[in-house]
Amino acid sequence: MKYILLCLSILGLSFGKGQAQDAPKTKTKIHLGYALFMNYNLYSWYQKPSTIETPLSSSGQVLNVLPGLGVNFWVGDVDHWIVSLEAGMEYLPFAFDTDRYKGLGALSIPVLAKVQFPVAKQKSLWLMLHVGAGAQFLHTDIYARPDAYLNAVNPFFTTIVGEVGLHLSAIGRKRQHIREAELFFRAGGAPLGAASFTTGLRLTFWNRFGK
Repeated sequence: MKYILLCLSILGLSFGKGQAQDAPKTKTKIHLGYALFMNYNLYSWYQKPSTIETPLSSSGQVLNVLPGLGVNFWVGDVDHWIVSLEAGMEYLPFAFDTDRYKGLGALSIPVLAKVQFPVAKQKSLWLMLHVGAGAQFLHTDIYARPDAYLNAVNPFFTTIVGEVGLHLSAIGRKRQHIREAELFFRAGGAPLGAASFTTGLRLTFWNRFGK
């Protein structure tokens, strides 16, 4: 994870430097802060590796009824780049395998490093883009399992994921990043057939340490 964060930091700094060369020189301020966010997953799909089950099986859900919750810690120059490390939790109570029912429910715990930067600015409303990478810890078929699967081994599994998101961000006085709405796509995989895909909407509330 530290190598992913380092790479994203370099990407963010490079992007900021490129923008600075094309724009009038302004005093750069680096800030630290945290953000709280809430997801609404439009579609989620997770496939177990063959070490857990053969043939491969998956679990999915459309329009999750429960929001995912998470937190991130960030550093950056809001005018040019933000690098963050975040973790969240998404619970899908009605996820199941449409081909072979083995139970209900799925739990996802994504941990990602991201770099975010503006692509268009209009007064206090900015259009921003982020790219990120990390790991997603997954557990499916959690409850209401049929008798044939009650004693079957069903551990967590992991996928390595990448994520991209498009943001509408509200920017306040002193370049304070206030809140934003986002559409994101996250996909990943791992050896032996493990795979995951999630797309959804996210609302983020940003906070900055100090002034």
